[in-house]
Amino acid sequence: MEHFYQNIEGWFSYEWLYRHVATLAEDGDLFVEVGSFKGRSGAFLAVELLNSGVNVQLDLIDTWEGSIEHQQGAECEVKEVVDGTLYETFINNMKPIEGHYNAIKMTSQEAANNYADESIDFIMIDGAHDFGSVVADIRAFLPKMKKGGIMTGDDAWADSDPRRAAEQELGKYNVQFPNNHFYAVIE
Repeated sequence: MEHFYQNIEGWFSYEWLYRHVATLAEDGDLFVEVGSFKGRSGAFLAVELLNSGVNVQLDLIDTWEGSIEHQQGAECEVKEVVDGTLYETFINNMKPIEGHYNAIKMTSQEAANNYADESIDFIMIDGAHDFGSVVADIRAFLPKMKKGGIMTGDDAWADSDPRRAAEQELGKYNVQFPNNHFYAVIE
């Protein structure tokens, strides 16, 4: 299947990472993305997984209420957030891969409770980017990771909240920071 993510509004700069994890995927794996917004990154990962020929469950978690910076009156106001149609925008954007992902509309903390311990093979944490939220996401999902699973996150440049959270919570896993992302293999 050809990629269509370029036609979806949003931020996504880690094609390299999703290509990499798709090459590691095996039948029966569980991949999770926290923070899916309008679907740009999730669409890319879904197509990569489809093209790999492996049968992977892909869960995309978001409240689809937008972050504080997307609310009315904010500098980065997003029309779909303000008018309450962000989820519908996401679903419409994902039509070409309907049935190849699960949209989970809840907070990341609520969603984490729905996963069995040691069940997730890969997770991208890209929801709220403040220190407390990233720490909470890492703590909520860490027990859900399989041994050898990969936990990653976005926007982890020097001194950023996601980087400080990853250093604090994932330091014992030899967390690395390629291209301003955190990356840790959970052992």
